[in-house]
Amino acid sequence: MQRSKRIVVASHCVINQNAVVEGEARSPGVMKAAVDWTYEQGYGMFQLPCPEFTFLGPERPPMTVEEYDTPEFRAHNRKILLPVVEQLKTYQDHGYTIVGGLGISGSPSCDPGKGVFMRDFLELAAEGGVEIDFFWQIPNTADGTFNPDDAKSVFGPVNQDKPEGKAATIND
Repeated sequence: MQRSKRIVVASHCVINQNAVVEGEARSPGVMKAAVDWTYEQGYGMFQLPCPEFTFLGPERPPMTVEEYDTPEFRAHNRKILLPVVEQLKTYQDHGYTIVGGLGISGSPSCDPGKGVFMRDFLELAAEGGVEIDFFWQIPNTADGTFNPDDAKSVFGPVNQDKPEGKAATIND
């Protein structure tokens, strides 16, 4: 069977909800709807590391964007992201397409519009020549069910012109 050579870069907790802050999990394990959709599209999933888990551990308290937006956390992000960007660049240099990212709406780290980790990731990816220009997201709802046909699951193009945190539709 031939590989699709198409990859979605996914926040860690899309595949492993065990990394999520206590009381905030949207699924007992994987986020099945997102994983199933990725499979149906023929995309591979590249799992990002969980910056909150590796920075503060599994029993960390819930924190805000402002509490994570510190020089220490950003340095930690850079340290764990450099090998990720290098690996994604290798994929891209060998004919793979990174079709987009899959973030977590409302996460102080992995929200595609305002998350500290995602901002650092996109900055380092751009510096490294890795092209990621579109994001989907797990919606910030009680069950967090991903549906790519629902605007809540689409963040849209990643660009400097969009106001921070504004969700976009595919047609924007």
